[in-house]
Amino acid sequence: MKPESIKILTDELQYKLGRIEFFKSRLEEMENKDKEYDQSTRRLAKLIDEAVNLIQIMKIEELDEFSQYENTLKTLQNS
Repeated sequence: MKPESIKILTDELQYKLGRIEFFKSRLEEMENKDKEYDQSTRRLAKLIDEAVNLIQIMKIEELDEFSQYENTLKTLQNS
């Protein structure tokens, strides 16, 4: 992979991981608001799937970069 592609991949992954943390904290605050809670739950699941996919691409394309995210992948797959 080109260095530019690796940068894009890691930046996108960092963004998604940040959003995952945001939605996790948001869900804790809104458990009583059913519609918002359901929307946030779906969005969180989608973000987790997208982040897992990006890490799996990294595992195939850039094993050196993948090692930084290996534990994150395990955590996301178990959530």
